Amino acid sequence: MVTAGFVALSLAVAAAAAPHDMDKRSACIVSNYAGFASCASSKSIVIQGDITVPANEVINWSKLQTGTTVNLAGTVNFAKGTLTKNSYLITVGGSDITFYGTGTLNGNGQEYWDGKGANGGVNKPKMFRVTTTGGSTFSGFTIKNTPIHCFSIAGSGTTFEGITIDNFAGDAGGGHNTDGFDIGASNIVIKNCKVHNQDDCIAINQGSNIVFTGNTCVGGHGISIGSVQSGSIVENIAVSNCTVANSLNGVRIKTVYQATAGSVSNVLYKDIYLSNIAQMGIVVRQDYLNGGPTGKAVSNMPITNLTLSNIHGTVKSGAYSVFVLCATGKCTKLNWNEINIDSKLTHCSGATPVGC
Repeated sequence: MVTAGFVALSLAVAAAAAPHDMDKRSACIVSNYAGFASCASSKSIVIQGDITVPANEVINWSKLQTGTTVNLAGTVNFAKGTLTKNSYLITVGGSDITFYGTGTLNGNGQEYWDGKGANGGVNKPKMFRVTTTGGSTFSGFTIKNTPIHCFSIAGSGTTFEGITIDNFAGDAGGGHNTDGFDIGASNIVIKNCKVHNQDDCIAINQGSNIVFTGNTCVGGHGISIGSVQSGSIVENIAVSNCTVANSLNGVRIKTVYQATAGSVSNVLYKDIYLSNIAQMGIVVRQDYLNGGPTGKAVSNMPITNLTLSNIHGTVKSGAYSVFVLCATGKCTKLNWNEINIDSKLTHCSGATPVGC
């Protein structure tokens, strides 16, 4: 089960200190594209002005010095190119990195969006790969119009706070697969962020000791674990005090169809408010494929110690409040209470938690 010790640790980690101030007079100033390379070895960097990264070029800060501080004070625009989904417009790595500011990273997704996302159409790069460790922090800035996925998080020991991911224009403009935070890492905190997108607000694909608290998710597919691939392990996850609005789903756990190994365990969703959910308020399913669910749960991947507490709010007419589709005996210790979603429509197969 989710232990009191883990919850206490989660709250302590989420209280990490804000970024320290930086003296601009001694910093390396980035005011044009060439500056990203020339400042990469500095421990104090300020990005200022209105900068355009040329088509098919990227910012590679994968090996910043330990303790580097970056102040994003300006706007960085990425010109449309032909980079694929295996590329990232910006990569930041290193230990004890502080990346903060009130500036904006603009991926110009509207130049790419065609309704097909990463599954076809024109080539589209991912936005921001993070491989930091050692108590790194990212805070305060805005990312808008990502071609596809926004944050791809590896590494460990990193906090994201007060960040806005703004893909609102993709609602009517063909945005697809614009995930907010994709995680394959451990010891990650995401708090007080705002995401408007057209896919998962967060997708925890593998990793442990992950806290997601105080966030607002609008327009996407919900707060998701998965899709968890065969052999992957997700454990010790705490999601709390979040709002999900105008989205397809609210709380979602999805493991791939015919998974032969791996596990999802010790997961807490608490105090989650749902508003105007289109399909399913709570969904746990073991039939997931990227092209669409199969409708038949076949899995050797256990989901266990899943605690849901005070999940409440509204779904659209015809939507499910709870949808569970588990392989026989693979979803156990589902500890649910205070489930109050306004639809009476439910479907539960393979497990019958409170709310079904």
